[in-house]
Amino acid sequence: MRSRFSAFVTGNLPYLRKTWHPDTCPELDESEMDTQWTRLEVVRSKQGLKKSIVEFRAYYHTGEGERAMHEISLFRLYRKRWVYVGPLPEWP
Repeated sequence: MRSRFSAFVTGNLPYLRKTWHPDTCPELDESEMDTQWTRLEVVRSKQGLKKSIVEFRAYYHTGEGERAMHEISLFRLYRKRWVYVGPLPEWP
């Protein structure tokens, strides 16, 4: 999770693609990387053998001040790597 946040901050699209499950990875381009992310807060996490869940808040700046994006994310072990699958509607 932290490495993906860093990739969003630095605009590292190859790393984001590599750490996104191929079944759910959208087309990503440079124009989507203009958000000014400032910090990451991991609220809680639950790691299993083949799937993990991370709840986080990612903070960013807008013209009106700091805002936060809140998500509960599902990660799966895919080809010996942890990859992001997508958001969950609630903590399981």
